[in-house]
Amino acid sequence: MTSLVLAAAFAATAFAWTSDVRAQALVVNGEEIADAKLYAAAKAEGRVDIYGAYPTEAIQPVLDGFKKDTGVELEYIRIPSSRMYDRVLAEFASGKLEADYADLTDLTLIKEWVSRGILAQYKVPWHDKIAPELKHPDGHWYYIVRPIYVIGVNTAEVAEKDYPKTWKETLEPKWKGKVGMQAVDAGGSAVTLHSFLRIKVTENAWTMLRDNEPRLQATIAPVVNDLVRGRTPIAYVDANSVVAQTKNGAPLKAIFPAEGVPGFGAFGNVTSTAKHPNAAKLWVNYATSKRGSTLMASGGAYGTHPDAAPPSAPGMTFPPSSQVWTISPDLWDKIQAPWQQEWKDTVLKK
Repeated sequence: MTSLVLAAAFAATAFAWTSDVRAQALVVNGEEIADAKLYAAAKAEGRVDIYGAYPTEAIQPVLDGFKKDTGVELEYIRIPSSRMYDRVLAEFASGKLEADYADLTDLTLIKEWVSRGILAQYKVPWHDKIAPELKHPDGHWYYIVRPIYVIGVNTAEVAEKDYPKTWKETLEPKWKGKVGMQAVDAGGSAVTLHSFLRIKVTENAWTMLRDNEPRLQATIAPVVNDLVRGRTPIAYVDANSVVAQTKNGAPLKAIFPAEGVPGFGAFGNVTSTAKHPNAAKLWVNYATSKRGSTLMASGGAYGTHPDAAPPSAPGMTFPPSSQVWTISPDLWDKIQAPWQQEWKDTVLKK
């Protein structure tokens, strides 16, 4: 009798121990996002502070999902890349960097952070599965999101029969003075867009732009605003802006041109001075996981994980992730500075 009682007690104890270990690993929809050790350490820290360049409303589904799925608190401070770089440098130099994780949208600037020791080296569990152009080979940074540029059309201003089907078509004289877009020095996203036009659409795209006198803006917000108000009947805009504006009743349609679409994004990692390093690693795991990438897609942008489905939205069919053109770090290093200047000399030439 005593033996049976002891055996039963041992079995119960073993079962309880196994259940506790399983509960400590973060598994969502069959995907292990963090092992028991990392998850326990992240929960003990209790929070992660993020400096993000991506608009808060666009990344909100991922922020909400992280807090719900992990139980770890999160503060997301959105700072545009143009100010993010200098703020992080200043805080790091003074020993007061508050961010556990930080990202940017400019590969040149992110490499400066790496060289100055601001970003730690941390590899997510699926590092080897992620496409080379979406990660630092040694794990110093990862893309966490890739919005794409599309041709946005104001359907109240353009008849359906006249919708452009290709990027090259928007460079034709019929659209002179009618196309809105960001200037090349608006940031990394704009450099990607204009490089794509030259590399994938036509070599003389910038000359055609100059002759067509586009409406140039310093940021994407006024480009979208002009499109919604009909000041420009078509524009080069991010797909998630079209999704958001359409939900608000704007008469917009996204065209996915035959030449493909350029992707840009925000990329970052755990900071070397993180006060909550394990929670920050949990965030990077989550943001690049299939779960996080799927939530990112719900806002109209592509996630990082190769197994996640592309974005979806009513009336819009997004291409698979493999068809999104993303500039490689090596090509970026080669062309970023000289091409920016060449674009200005060509497009802004009087």
